[in-house]
Amino acid sequence: MSPKTPATRRCAAPCRRIDLVASPRLAAAWLIWLGAGCAVVLFAVALPLLARIAICFALVAANVRSVAVCVLLRGRKSVRAIDWEQVEFTVQLGATPAPVPALLASGSFRLGWLIVLRLQTSGGMRSVLIDGARQEISAFRLFCRRLKAAKTAVPGVPGSATVTIGPKV
Repeated sequence: MSPKTPATRRCAAPCRRIDLVASPRLAAAWLIWLGAGCAVVLFAVALPLLARIAICFALVAANVRSVAVCVLLRGRKSVRAIDWEQVEFTVQLGATPAPVPALLASGSFRLGWLIVLRLQTSGGMRSVLIDGARQEISAFRLFCRRLKAAKTAVPGVPGSATVTIGPKV
C-alpha cells in the first residue's frame, strides 16, 4: 500500500452525504431538446396552427418548471442534498434543513456521468438529475457505489420485485 499524499483532501466516505450542485449545461441541453421537440410539433405535425402552438406552449410550461426544480435545484420541492445509511436515504428539500426520509423508486437510472433519481418521500415523488461532472468527485463516486448496491422497490406495493440500479447500455 502506498503512503498517503499529504496534499490530498479528506475523503467524503465518513460523511455519507452529497450536496448537489446545479447544472446549467444539463439545463441548457434539456431546453435545446425541448426547442427541437417544439420545432417538430410546429413544422412537421398535420394539425391546425393554433393547436400546434397550444401543444408547444403546454410542453414549454411543464418543462421550464421541471428544469428549475430537477436540474437547477430551485424551489421548495427541489432535492438539495442526499444522505444515506445502509438501507435508506434522507433528503434535504429546498431551503429547509430538516431531513426527510426517502425511498429510491423505480425509474431511477444512470447514464455514465448522468444520474436520474426518483425518490419517494412522505410529500410525494421527487425527481432530480445529477450531473456527475459538477459534483464533488469523491462524494459522487461513493454515492454511485451506494446506488449500485441499492435495491429499489415499487412504492405502495408490498413484496414487489426489486432491481439494482446500474448503467443503462
